[in-house]
Amino acid sequence: MPSKYLRALVLTGALAFGPAHAVSIEPQSPAAAQSGDDGSLSQEAVDRELDLFRKAGISLRQALRIAEKAHPGSITADISFDGALGAPLYKVRTVSSGQIFECEVDGTTAEIRNSTPFSSLQGLNEIDRRNLLALRSARLKMSDAVLIAERSAAGKAIAGGLANKDGQLNFVIIVVSKDGLKQVQLEPVPRARR
Repeated sequence: MPSKYLRALVLTGALAFGPAHAVSIEPQSPAAAQSGDDGSLSQEAVDRELDLFRKAGISLRQALRIAEKAHPGSITADISFDGALGAPLYKVRTVSSGQIFECEVDGTTAEIRNSTPFSSLQGLNEIDRRNLLALRSARLKMSDAVLIAERSAAGKAIAGGLANKDGQLNFVIIVVSKDGLKQVQLEPVPRARR
């Protein structure tokens, strides 16, 4: 598993939106997670993070629902597990009424530790703004994408976000399976106009 995936999930989280009509699963080789000069995480750090994730009392989907309830009417754009401080924590970014909120959900107690405004849509670059608008019009939501990815990759999701690939919006979900980390991409299908 390239540690760049886990590092991106832990430190920044990815943005991803939309409903799916195609699924692609890319296994991540465990041997690729060795420490390097490129800023990647050591295998030991990755193993600690995954161990904390496996011991978390709540799932990524549960953390997602908790964060969305904290801001009624919001939808999740990005979620990731973070065990950097030695305790399981989910970082969730939700969007509601042109505002982006960042919640930290305790992975043991399911309590919200922190919930603050992160940005407004106007504060984002054009691509991120378009991605978030596309998320609002998508039939599939992050919780649906996580469920599909978990079933497809036979594991538990550790992160999910939105990505723009060649102008196409995709959900990108990272799943921990018995074979290591797997990246699942789901292409969105916009809602049909009536």
